Amino acid sequence: AENQISLLNETNKQIAVYRHDVRHQVNLLNGLLADGKIEQAQKLLKTTIAGLDAITLKRYCENETVNLLCSSYDSKAKRLGVQLKINALLPKEVPLSNTELCSVVSNGLENALRATSQQEVAEKWIDFSCYVRQNKIFMLIQNPYAGQVVIRDGLPVTSHEGHGYGCQSIQTIVSRNGGHCSFEAENGLFALRLSFPLPA
Repeated sequence: AENQISLLNETNKQIAVYRHDVRHQVNLLNGLLADGKIEQAQKLLKTTIAGLDAITLKRYCENETVNLLCSSYDSKAKRLGVQLKINALLPKEVPLSNTELCSVVSNGLENALRATSQQEVAEKWIDFSCYVRQNKIFMLIQNPYAGQVVIRDGLPVTSHEGHGYGCQSIQTIVSRNGGHCSFEAENGLFALRLSFPLPA
């Protein structure tokens, strides 16, 4: 989790450098326009805009960790051909540490991406929402799945080597912070629901 946050923060640094370089491109653009080289100016402008769009992290809410993770997983979902719908409304400060928050969101979205990107799944989409209501933080991740999902003792069971720890991690973190979580699979729809209280 800490490594992922570090990598995402490095992306933020790259964005700052690119934005600095854009000033030089604007000066070049100004020169091209002054010389009447409209077609070259249009090409440069198109390239500059595409570059900015490619690296700009979208702001979903006030919480920087959630913004970084949502941007990262949105890009990953696009590469896998999965539509990720995000509705994130979290405050800047939450009771979880950055590492805990990163672990919960990453494990939830990673599991959803793994299930949804399988060839057998006809509709490839994930809904992720998080918000505050009645002094509690709520999160919901939903996605379609193919085949059978077995839930034992409240946790999904997997036969794949090296998998299954993410759900245990989510359950442990949520429980440690006085919250509740549930994993549900019914009629081809998987849902992870969790909530935990905000400090008084």
